[in-house]
Amino acid sequence: MPRKPGKVPTESGNKSRVRFIFEPDRTSPNGITYSWLIHGTYKGKEKAATAARAFWLPFAYEASGDYSEAELRDLAQQSIWQMEAQIQHLREKFGIGVGGSSLANETLVTSDSVSIIATEGTVQVPPTLASDQTGQIGNQEADLLDEFADVL
Repeated sequence: MPRKPGKVPTESGNKSRVRFIFEPDRTSPNGITYSWLIHGTYKGKEKAATAARAFWLPFAYEASGDYSEAELRDLAQQSIWQMEAQIQHLREKFGIGVGGSSLANETLVTSDSVSIIATEGTVQVPPTLASDQTGQIGNQEADLLDEFADVL
Protein backbone atom coordinates (compact mmCIF):
# COMPACT_ATOMS: atom_id res chain seq x y z
CA MET A 1 0.00 0.00 0.00
CA PRO A 2 1.45 3.38 -0.96
CA ARG A 3 2.49 5.79 1.74
CA LYS A 4 0.10 8.65 2.33
CA PRO A 5 1.52 12.11 1.74
CA GLY A 6 2.80 13.51 5.00
CA LYS A 7 1.21 16.41 6.77
CA VAL A 8 3.25 19.47 5.98
CA PRO A 9 3.02 21.85 8.93
CA THR A 10 2.83 25.57 8.39
CA GLU A 11 4.34 28.08 10.80
CA SER A 12 1.17 27.95 12.89
CA GLY A 13 1.33 24.13 13.07
CA ASN A 14 -1.79 23.61 10.91
CA LYS A 15 -1.99 21.15 8.05
CA SER A 16 -1.08 22.44 4.63
CA ARG A 17 -4.17 22.54 2.42
CA VAL A 18 -4.98 22.71 -1.28
CA ARG A 19 -7.73 25.17 -2.12
CA PHE A 20 -9.79 24.26 -5.17
CA ILE A 21 -12.43 26.60 -6.54
CA PHE A 22 -14.44 25.48 -9.55
CA GLU A 23 -17.32 27.62 -10.79
CA PRO A 24 -18.74 26.20 -14.02
CA ASP A 25 -21.87 27.64 -15.62
CA ARG A 26 -24.84 25.79 -14.06
CA THR A 27 -26.18 24.84 -17.50
CA SER A 28 -22.89 23.31 -18.72
CA PRO A 29 -22.23 19.56 -18.39
CA ASN A 30 -19.79 20.29 -15.55
CA GLY A 31 -22.27 22.63 -13.85
CA ILE A 32 -25.10 20.10 -14.06
CA THR A 33 -22.84 17.33 -12.76
CA TYR A 34 -21.37 19.24 -9.83
CA SER A 35 -24.69 20.86 -8.92
CA TRP A 36 -26.25 17.39 -8.72
CA LEU A 37 -23.32 16.01 -6.74
CA ILE A 38 -23.30 18.84 -4.22
CA HIS A 39 -27.05 19.39 -3.84
CA GLY A 40 -28.72 16.22 -5.03
CA THR A 41 -26.82 13.32 -3.55
CA TYR A 42 -25.42 12.12 -0.26
CA LYS A 43 -21.72 12.95 0.28
CA GLY A 44 -21.44 14.50 -3.18
CA LYS A 45 -18.16 16.30 -2.53
CA GLU A 46 -16.55 13.03 -1.45
CA LYS A 47 -17.96 11.27 -4.53
CA ALA A 48 -16.42 13.94 -6.77
CA ALA A 49 -13.08 13.65 -4.96
CA THR A 50 -13.18 9.83 -5.21
CA ALA A 51 -13.79 10.03 -8.96
CA ALA A 52 -10.89 12.46 -9.46
CA ARG A 53 -8.58 10.25 -7.38
CA ALA A 54 -9.58 7.13 -9.32
CA PHE A 55 -8.58 8.83 -12.56
CA TRP A 56 -5.48 10.75 -11.52
CA LEU A 57 -3.98 9.69 -8.17
CA PRO A 58 -1.50 7.15 -9.59
CA PHE A 59 -0.17 9.82 -11.98
CA ALA A 60 0.13 12.40 -9.19
CA TYR A 61 1.99 9.94 -6.97
CA GLU A 62 4.26 8.97 -9.86
CA ALA A 63 5.09 12.63 -10.50
CA SER A 64 6.06 13.08 -6.85
CA GLY A 65 8.90 10.58 -7.31
CA ASP A 66 8.39 9.23 -3.78
CA TYR A 67 6.87 5.83 -4.64
CA SER A 68 8.25 2.57 -5.96
CA GLU A 69 7.10 0.98 -9.18
CA ALA A 70 5.30 -1.73 -7.16
CA GLU A 71 3.48 0.87 -5.05
CA LEU A 72 2.42 2.78 -8.16
CA ARG A 73 1.22 -0.43 -9.83
CA ASP A 74 -0.83 -1.26 -6.72
CA LEU A 75 -2.33 2.21 -6.69
CA ALA A 76 -3.13 1.98 -10.42
CA GLN A 77 -4.83 -1.40 -9.85
CA GLN A 78 -6.95 0.09 -7.05
CA SER A 79 -7.95 2.92 -9.40
CA ILE A 80 -8.91 0.43 -12.10
CA TRP A 81 -11.08 -1.50 -9.61
CA GLN A 82 -12.85 1.72 -8.61
CA MET A 83 -13.49 2.66 -12.23
CA GLU A 84 -14.63 -0.86 -13.13
CA ALA A 85 -17.09 -0.79 -10.22
CA GLN A 86 -18.48 2.52 -11.51
CA ILE A 87 -18.73 1.09 -15.04
CA GLN A 88 -20.71 -1.86 -13.66
CA HIS A 89 -22.98 0.53 -11.72
CA LEU A 90 -23.63 2.52 -14.93
CA ARG A 91 -24.39 -0.66 -16.89
CA GLU A 92 -26.86 -1.86 -14.26
CA LYS A 93 -28.51 1.53 -13.70
CA PHE A 94 -29.03 2.32 -17.38
CA GLY A 95 -29.47 -1.20 -18.79
CA ILE A 96 -26.33 -1.24 -20.89
CA GLY A 97 -24.83 -4.62 -21.69
CA VAL A 98 -21.23 -5.39 -22.51
CA GLY A 99 -22.05 -6.39 -26.14
CA GLY A 100 -21.46 -4.22 -29.21
CA SER A 101 -20.92 -0.98 -27.30
CA SER A 102 -17.77 -2.26 -25.62
CA LEU A 103 -14.54 -0.32 -26.13
CA ALA A 104 -13.01 -3.61 -27.24
CA ASN A 105 -14.67 -2.99 -30.62
CA GLU A 106 -13.28 0.52 -31.01
CA THR A 107 -9.89 1.91 -32.02
CA LEU A 108 -7.78 3.67 -29.42
CA VAL A 109 -5.37 6.28 -30.74
CA THR A 110 -2.87 7.53 -28.17
CA SER A 111 0.02 9.87 -27.67
CA ASP A 112 1.82 10.75 -24.45
CA SER A 113 -0.78 13.34 -23.53
CA VAL A 114 -4.07 12.39 -25.17
CA SER A 115 -6.10 9.29 -25.89
CA ILE A 116 -8.84 9.36 -28.50
CA ILE A 117 -11.44 6.63 -28.94
CA ALA A 118 -12.38 6.40 -32.60
CA THR A 119 -15.75 4.86 -33.32
CA GLU A 120 -15.74 5.45 -37.06
CA GLY A 121 -12.82 5.11 -39.41
CA THR A 122 -9.37 6.45 -38.65
CA VAL A 123 -8.49 9.43 -36.48
CA GLN A 124 -5.60 11.60 -37.62
CA VAL A 125 -3.50 12.81 -34.71
CA PRO A 126 -1.65 16.07 -35.42
CA PRO A 127 2.14 15.52 -35.56
CA THR A 128 2.63 17.91 -32.63
CA LEU A 129 0.55 15.59 -30.47
CA ALA A 130 2.20 12.40 -31.61
CA SER A 131 5.79 13.60 -31.46
CA ASP A 132 5.92 15.59 -28.19
CA GLN A 133 7.86 13.45 -25.74
CA THR A 134 8.22 16.08 -22.98
CA GLY A 135 4.89 15.39 -21.33
CA GLN A 136 4.17 19.12 -21.42
CA ILE A 137 0.89 20.28 -22.90
CA GLY A 138 1.40 22.76 -25.73
CA ASN A 139 -1.19 25.21 -27.03
CA GLN A 140 -2.52 22.88 -29.73
CA GLU A 141 -2.75 20.01 -27.26
CA ALA A 142 -4.49 22.17 -24.66
CA ASP A 143 -7.03 23.29 -27.28
CA LEU A 144 -7.66 19.68 -28.31
CA LEU A 145 -8.01 18.54 -24.70
CA ASP A 146 -10.39 21.44 -23.98
CA GLU A 147 -12.57 20.36 -26.92
CA PHE A 148 -12.77 16.81 -25.56
CA ALA A 149 -13.44 18.11 -22.02
CA ASP A 150 -16.26 20.30 -23.34
CA VAL A 151 -17.94 17.22 -24.81
CA LEU A 152 -17.71 15.38 -21.50
